Amino acid sequence: MTAANPSKGCPVCNGFEGLNMLCPQCGEMMEDRGRFLDLLADYSPYRPIDDLKRTDGYPDLDTHQCPHTLYCRNCGHDQLMMVAEILL
Repeated sequence: MTAANPSKGCPVCNGFEGLNMLCPQCGEMMEDRGRFLDLLADYSPYRPIDDLKRTDGYPDLDTHQCPHTLYCRNCGHDQLMMVAEILL
């Protein structure tokens, strides 16, 4: 049985995948600091994801991308990585 309205979600946020990326500055493994949108305000982690995207600078929900913050503990480099959402 298929869902009438399939939803999309981030495979990293939902625990299906991990982010494994080497730092472009020093080559060490970067750590995922979570969704960028969760870092913007105290209650961001508790708000619906699509609502956060609309109000915090990602109005085009059709892209189905989840922004994650990556950080290198070795050299301090940080960057944003867009993760493609998948059907859940």
